[in-house]
Amino acid sequence: MHKIAINDGWKFKKLANGNINDIPESAIDEKNFVNVDLPHTWHADGAYRGLTLYSKTISTEPTWKHAFIDIPGADQHAVVLVNGKKVAEHKGAYSAFRARITEDMLGQDVRIDVYLTNKLDDGISPLTGDFTIFGGLYRGMNLLVTESDAYFDPTYYGTDGVIIRTGVDGDEGTLSAEIHAVMDDADKILIEIVDPDGNTVSEISSDRVKELSTRIPDVKLWNGKEAQALYRVKASIWNNSEKLDEVALSTGFRSVSIDSEKGLCLNGNHFRVNGVAKHQDFAECYNVTSESNIEKDFSLIDEIGANAVRLSHYQHPQFAYDMADRKGYLVWAEIPMLKMTDNEDLKENAKEQLKELIMQNIHHPSIFCWGIQNEIGMFRDAAYMYVTLRELRDIAKELDPSRLVTAANLYTVKFRSELNSSTDMIGYNIYFGWYYGNMHDYDEYLDRFHKERPEVPIGVSEYGVDCNTKLHSEKPVVQDYTEEYQALYHETVYPIFESKDYLWGSFVWNMFDFSSDMRKDGGLLNLNGKGLVTYDRNTRKDAFYYYKAKWSSEKFVHICSKRFVNRNGNEADIKIYTNCDEVTLAVNGKVFGKRNNSGNGIVLFRSVPLQYGDNTIEVSCGDYSDSCVFRRSDTEDESYRLPNSGAGQAVKNWFLSENDFVKEGFFSIEDSANDLIENLEAREVLKKYLPELVELMLTKDVIPLGLSMQSILSRNTPEGLDILALNKELNQIKNDLV
Repeated sequence: MHKIAINDGWKFKKLANGNINDIPESAIDEKNFVNVDLPHTWHADGAYRGLTLYSKTISTEPTWKHAFIDIPGADQHAVVLVNGKKVAEHKGAYSAFRARITEDMLGQDVRIDVYLTNKLDDGISPLTGDFTIFGGLYRGMNLLVTESDAYFDPTYYGTDGVIIRTGVDGDEGTLSAEIHAVMDDADKILIEIVDPDGNTVSEISSDRVKELSTRIPDVKLWNGKEAQALYRVKASIWNNSEKLDEVALSTGFRSVSIDSEKGLCLNGNHFRVNGVAKHQDFAECYNVTSESNIEKDFSLIDEIGANAVRLSHYQHPQFAYDMADRKGYLVWAEIPMLKMTDNEDLKENAKEQLKELIMQNIHHPSIFCWGIQNEIGMFRDAAYMYVTLRELRDIAKELDPSRLVTAANLYTVKFRSELNSSTDMIGYNIYFGWYYGNMHDYDEYLDRFHKERPEVPIGVSEYGVDCNTKLHSEKPVVQDYTEEYQALYHETVYPIFESKDYLWGSFVWNMFDFSSDMRKDGGLLNLNGKGLVTYDRNTRKDAFYYYKAKWSSEKFVHICSKRFVNRNGNEADIKIYTNCDEVTLAVNGKVFGKRNNSGNGIVLFRSVPLQYGDNTIEVSCGDYSDSCVFRRSDTEDESYRLPNSGAGQAVKNWFLSENDFVKEGFFSIEDSANDLIENLEAREVLKKYLPELVELMLTKDVIPLGLSMQSILSRNTPEGLDILALNKELNQIKNDLV
């Protein structure tokens, strides 16, 4: 089957008052179109969530027997028409799908119309999320064409019609090829397996079209960063000696397992996940990311020394998984289930998106787990969720028994919740030291989870703080958004994770700043600033170098706070991140001293004198060096501070300390809104003090009930509310959920 790009010369327009389920005939008139090329997102012209139309006329050849429209991604609900006839509908922004051009249309010019909307739809995930729904045909479009009546079926869940499953049995690799093909005028299917050295190690053929299997002796294992052994699987359809169609896929052989005490194993050996998470978007191009953008991302992940990537929170481009295969990264792949309601359409859509994710990506050896939800407990913790999660797990296990199934819960999910019982492993998204609590709270929290749920493999699937590289402080505090606080946070928190042998590992949130059109925090507009690298990938923040010191074998030294140029003190602490054992500091050409690495990737020189004006700071370790200039003056540079940022005030401490309102074994405002309204006594107390809010929580699905009542009230405290009195009454009600 041939692939022909059809990205040039499209017409596009917004249909602001349109509905994809009721498209007026007038929509296809020639008015108000603009010319665009694919891949394309309309977000570049401003945020818009609504209906659009892409239209193009193409020429087809009379020699074509079959032709399909290949759409690698359409954000997010698409209806495809050819010559006015509906040929496909797809719900989900991140997976590929195909549409057939019927045979009676071939050999002539045909018009392709793609109606596409990114309007919020109660039946399509994601319903919410801290990232932007951009819209667009953002991964381009192709035609798939064959001159034969026998071909691998590209309409089967958006795959190439060949589903590869691999396993390891002792020294042998096992491989099965599930075939979806049209076999008119064909007499056999041939499968060839080519090893990493280019040698054909197995050939199998059959006239059956369902499944073929083989074993590979002395198999070379795909083993993460240590060995990226990739095999090539060539599937072909033959009629006597004539090849009618062919599909080629790369795959690998490896095994994964997990234990609640020992963590993750890759090929039987312990594997500590030192991971980063990333979204697909990139400054200026938004979701229209190119292969060069993805290569840039992976080059930075290479530099930091990570060994795993969480491709959040949806299916990424195929090229991203290809890169992970080739570079040896373990991948957490997931569907965009970020809010689960009791809507049957939404549940079915989640199942379809999961099937597409697995079937389109099952051949990638880098993927070690399938993620079926992220923070759905933010809104509720309800029985219908447990049922749906078990159904999603069962689908994943049926399609792919070789991989783990996982989920990510936010910190308010009770340890005993069924949300922690539906998957092989669990990640917690935890933000102590930013949204709540203190940085050191991770220690007790993780140990408490492991004590209460010793059978559950636990890791940290998100952690991080926002940083604006323009903001700086010699005394960083929570929510000041400074580069110094982000660095302090990571160097404080990560060693806690390292100390827990039972943790399967962690994923930094996030490797890169990313677009979030709901945010206006820290002086950053429409950005989540938790990245270790800026949105444009041009600036590595100091925290980037902390992880490089911990994970990378590439020797280096890095002076922290180099962007904090203007100083008004007569001395400063100079902090260096490095994986060298000893560092020498020179100030204005004179050696100040030598210091040893702390063991945590840090070398610290305290109370280094600064002269008025420029001070040249140089650090070195053998052939490795770094330098910067600090400028001392009598006045503080106020541009380094963000006015009214709430610096020093975590959400938890907005009116009183924890010990003032928590009573062991009883309810308090620190409990989730969901738990409080599910308890009839507690609900009546809330009604007494917060009647309008309770009515809203019971009738409208707009407040994240998985958050603590304290957190909800901190955002909008009703006038005259007596917090202490409310909490005192809640303290009288026994809480059996703890």
